[in-house]
Amino acid sequence: MKITTTWLESRGEPRNRPKERYDETVDGREGLMVRVYPSGTASFRFRYTNGGKRLVIVLGEFGDGGLSLADAFEMHRQAQRELAKGLDPIEERDRRLAEAEKARMEHAGADTVANLAEQFVHRKLRAERWDAERQEWVRDPKSKTKARKRPKEAEALLRSNLVSATLDGKKVGEMKARDVTRRQLVRLLDDIVDRPAPVTANRVQALVKQMFEWAAAKDIIPASPMAGIGRPGGQESARKRVLSEDEITTFWSKLDTAEMAEPTRLALKLLLVVAQRRGELTFARWAHFDLDAKLWTIPVTLLKSSHSRKEDPQPHVVPLSPLALDLLDKLKALTGEGVYVLPARADKKKDRSYSERVLSRAVRENETHFGLPHFTPHDLRRTAASFMTKLKVPRLHVEKVLNHSTGDIAEVYDRHDYLPEKRAALERWGEHLTNLIEGHEQKVTTLVKSA
Repeated sequence: MKITTTWLESRGEPRNRPKERYDETVDGREGLMVRVYPSGTASFRFRYTNGGKRLVIVLGEFGDGGLSLADAFEMHRQAQRELAKGLDPIEERDRRLAEAEKARMEHAGADTVANLAEQFVHRKLRAERWDAERQEWVRDPKSKTKARKRPKEAEALLRSNLVSATLDGKKVGEMKARDVTRRQLVRLLDDIVDRPAPVTANRVQALVKQMFEWAAAKDIIPASPMAGIGRPGGQESARKRVLSEDEITTFWSKLDTAEMAEPTRLALKLLLVVAQRRGELTFARWAHFDLDAKLWTIPVTLLKSSHSRKEDPQPHVVPLSPLALDLLDKLKALTGEGVYVLPARADKKKDRSYSERVLSRAVRENETHFGLPHFTPHDLRRTAASFMTKLKVPRLHVEKVLNHSTGDIAEVYDRHDYLPEKRAALERWGEHLTNLIEGHEQKVTTLVKSA
């Protein structure tokens, strides 16, 4: 019988499902068969004779996550080539599987902390598996494990604070994973606290704890050395930093001469204007923006975890004020040909975005240039929210702009999208910010003329 992809796909339709399983021989492919089951599933088999025995090797199932018709044809040709060489296809398949498993075990051996970190990132955080034939990590379509949000940020945190860290003159990444002691990890975390970076130390502790517990559960190591190690940075207190009007104008004007890329300058200004989270902007795609409708739709995948875990999570829609649109127009002229609003500069294909750390590092490395007390990109969001409240924007409307959950029963029943209210709030803030900036520029111009 002539077997086609259309015919195979149609076996899954209820009206075509057989009451009993049956086999069809594929025309022009000696020994190749398709077995169809009552469920509609179809699998490819190769029937052959070797040493006087009739044997059958199962090549695999047809469909998503399985074999295509072309895959089956190629596997059939390979089996015939093996027979022509006097080899048995079943034995050759078992040999390949054994070699692949050996390679996987060597790759997954986690003999060092660096190897363990790689396994953890790909298998746990990215929900991937090692494909021995392709020699790369691939997403397993059959996996029920959900990939962690923003895994590359977690990977960067592990690499910079664990794998690349040094203890007693030796890189932690080169140490045997099973030999790492609790005392060594305590010292490592204390060193991060002493930078000082207590918040980072807490983040690293949580990630390393998860990694070693995962390794112990997989029997890669006998037990987790992180047992009993608490948060080294202690209880984190909420930041309260809000820039004053004078600090805002200084920040805005000095950005133009700061040591950073132009997209980074525009992004920091945009964070202050739209009052959204740093990660939501650094991973934003141009497809998320409708500049004609003056809207930015942040998908659920980029929202804070507490939002994405809701029973029915919804994207967050941010109205764009004239000031925000002006900044986005400037950004589009620089990066509009790529996928991301803020593409990684080293990536010529423009298919990767900034890391969240880029904006924080840009602010940190220009602190002397700004001449302002310490602040972070997240403080710009708090500043915008505080000024909206000062401008008599109702607190509830500010919460909606920030995409905060109010946590009361009314939120369950109130299905209004608050889009008009959010637009009014952001436009009022944009007008105030524009007046601040223009007023500052006029003062500077006047001073220059008087001189």
